[in-house]
Amino acid sequence: MSGDSSKTDQFDTLFLSIAQHHPEGAHQLLDTFVGFLGRKTDFFTGGNEGDWEKLVMNTFKKHEKVSRSRHEAELKERRDREAAKKAKKLEEETVKPAEIKELTDEEAEQFQKEIDQKNDKAATTVDDNSGKSNAFASGSATTSSKIEDDEDESEKGKLKPNSGNGCDLEKYKWTQTLQDIEVMFVVQFPLNRIFCIG
Repeated sequence: MSGDSSKTDQFDTLFLSIAQHHPEGAHQLLDTFVGFLGRKTDFFTGGNEGDWEKLVMNTFKKHEKVSRSRHEAELKERRDREAAKKAKKLEEETVKPAEIKELTDEEAEQFQKEIDQKNDKAATTVDDNSGKSNAFASGSATTSSKIEDDEDESEKGKLKPNSGNGCDLEKYKWTQTLQDIEVMFVVQFPLNRIFCIG
């Protein structure tokens, strides 16, 4: 099979070269080839009357079937690809991107009050059983605690995040945003800027 494929590729190159010399198209190329068969071979005279016609028709019908099935497969593949592309585009259009909404001053104040109320509620539910003072405690900072029994069963034993979506622990504290993570810790020795990388 690989020998047939290499010969086919070789003949394709040869026939494409010949076809380039026939600007009128396939009928001119066929006319040249049939003329060659009539002049240089016994294609028309070597067999019984009409044998050449049967051979030509059978050969053309065989290659027509192959060509049509290949063409149908290519069309189906193209239709499937276009349908998948349309479905993907439709899906992307239905998934609505996040929108930025500009708030008025009143809406911003109300929104900030809601956030402050949530933070105050979180601060009142914090359970600091250790009795140790937190080195990072400030006016709005809270210490993390374990989630209580009244919460969801799967959340038991996990630490609650602090107001910066991080955690306050005994020796260090961290906060995070989508862009940054900030870690703060206490050291028991003098620290200069030259000791820090960053």
